[in-house]
Amino acid sequence: MHGPFIPSRSGVHKAACFALFRALLRRGRNTLAPEPSNQFQQHVNEAFRTNAKIQNQRAIRVALTAGYGVLDDLATRKLQVLKQLAEAAAPKKVTQLQSDRRRASDGPSEQESSHPKSQLIDNGRRSPHPAARPMLDGLPPPLPGYRRRVPTMINANHIPFLRFKKPQSPFLSHMIRKKTEEREKRITRTQRLEKLLPLAEDEDRWDDIVKEIHGISSNDRGTSWAWATEEALMHVRSVHKNNTMRRMHIAHRMFDIMDGEKKLAEREKLERRDRRHQAYKARRKSLKEATLAAEQPSGDPIVSATAT
Repeated sequence: MHGPFIPSRSGVHKAACFALFRALLRRGRNTLAPEPSNQFQQHVNEAFRTNAKIQNQRAIRVALTAGYGVLDDLATRKLQVLKQLAEAAAPKKVTQLQSDRRRASDGPSEQESSHPKSQLIDNGRRSPHPAARPMLDGLPPPLPGYRRRVPTMINANHIPFLRFKKPQSPFLSHMIRKKTEEREKRITRTQRLEKLLPLAEDEDRWDDIVKEIHGISSNDRGTSWAWATEEALMHVRSVHKNNTMRRMHIAHRMFDIMDGEKKLAEREKLERRDRRHQAYKARRKSLKEATLAAEQPSGDPIVSATAT
């Protein structure tokens, strides 16, 4: 027998309320303009703060139903806004194509030419910086006055790479995505060929039966179906194995680079600590000398005359 429903002690109820709260804020931020979006977030915060202490099940049901209704209204409004934008952008296609052709014939504008090549997009893909050097050849030393930034080794879908900062380079993201897609295609092709291998063996047996009974050979290419399938399967497996070994070799080199950078960073840290210690000792020495100089007799003429 279930006990009484207590909203403040129900984890499912809290999860549902938090999910509705996040969905309302996200949908309002993506659908409304910046200024109305801020006002909408304030109203949502006030409503949830006001209804946080409700214990009546009927009042809770009414409040949740109202929240889901607002969420559906925002979804409908977003679809209407997207439809209006699509209708407004449709008549401008010809004009946009003409401007693109004119820009291509006139060459890049001053604003485009002022940006570095790494910021230009070629067919929707970012290219690396023209002055970039291969990372596996070694990392450059840090600039004067800056500390060495030690990279972190990341394994993204069996693709190793060194991350220096966040967000990472768009070109690096594109390369990781491209290599992941190639690997998935090889795995899918391997699975498909493994499934086709029994069918190829059945096809060879059928060819042998037809040749034995009717004397007709349907295999004019000199190779069997199973042999061709096995050859394609071995080729895909060989390519996959070579890429795996290459990634392992690159991962070992990256680990050596990261380990070397850690050692250099630790040594530079000790050197900075020694320099700070030497500077501290020099300040203490100068302060001690100044204190001793202040404590020495000043040679007052009245005191000298009295002494004589």
